[in-house]
Amino acid sequence: MIIVAPTAFKEALGPVAAARAIATGLKSSLKRKKIELYPLSDGGDGFLECISYYFKGQRLRNVTLQVTDPAGGQIKTTALISGRQAFIESASILGLRLVAPQERDPLKTTSKGLGEAILALLDKGMEEVVVGLGGSATVDGGRDALEVLGVRFLDSKDNPLGPGPAELTDLERIDLSGIDPRVKKQVLILWDVDSPLLGPYGALIYAPQKGAGQKDLKALELSLQRYAEVAELAIAQRLDHRRGMGAAGGIAFGFAVLAGCKLMSGADYLLRLSGLRDKLKKEDIVISGEGRLDKQSLSYKVIGALRRLPHSKLILLCGEIGVQIAPRDRRTAAISIQPGPIDRSKAIAATKENLKQTATQIGRLLA
Repeated sequence: MIIVAPTAFKEALGPVAAARAIATGLKSSLKRKKIELYPLSDGGDGFLECISYYFKGQRLRNVTLQVTDPAGGQIKTTALISGRQAFIESASILGLRLVAPQERDPLKTTSKGLGEAILALLDKGMEEVVVGLGGSATVDGGRDALEVLGVRFLDSKDNPLGPGPAELTDLERIDLSGIDPRVKKQVLILWDVDSPLLGPYGALIYAPQKGAGQKDLKALELSLQRYAEVAELAIAQRLDHRRGMGAAGGIAFGFAVLAGCKLMSGADYLLRLSGLRDKLKKEDIVISGEGRLDKQSLSYKVIGALRRLPHSKLILLCGEIGVQIAPRDRRTAAISIQPGPIDRSKAIAATKENLKQTATQIGRLLA
């Protein structure tokens, strides 16, 4: 059997459209093989699209929420609801795509909207709110979101800090007495990367994409270090080094440490929800892919999770390849879908067609 299980190609195709494009190409040259589609997400872009795909046939309704966007304005976002279970994604509330390139500044962007969305859903009677993290424009450790949910961040004079991560260097005490008790029991956080909060591979690894210059990176590092020190004093436990804590600019850390929320890998969550985790057999061929293949892709994102499951071959179709597959890995191959040198904007526009054409050629080899 051939399993088609891509994630989103950012700015080009969501996971469902990517899976369908690959399947179309395969079927044009591969007539007799059974092909099944399992679009996936790591919790970032495409998470709600995947939830909708796997809930097909079940009652799933959209709820519109008005929340604060990462730049401090107002935005309408969507939550998906099944019974008393709700799903939201940080990418549609705090997403980098919501902030114009010239306005990106992680010292000022805020996670406040995520807290507002969670609170609104809890107030609507949701018994579980599942939050997909990833693709955020923020590096505030979830501080502004948690403030909405009742956490107080205080300076040496017990005055509330101003908004944003820049103020965290003055953090002296965190007051957890007013936190909404529903958050700990009813909010599940799905992380998209296995980064710790601090260090060279921590929450700051994607900060340059969010608009941070060299001076900003130093300021953010000091802010997150102070945040971690005071947060861990508040609960008398060190957790900043644990994997996943750096997801979405440290939002995972804030919710795990200060709110006590359960965390898990977004990729693992969808592999279980889809049934693919238990379905894959060692003779199956898996075709996956994403916009850019990098070290994070191979560790604990969707592709990393697929590599750890049974399969005979894993073929990765990518818009850009930023890391080489280890020579000892004889079961994985990464293939660029670009037909040749091409401008980035043109490559993005041609993603669907290039996926079809590349999949057609792969189908000839598998026939």
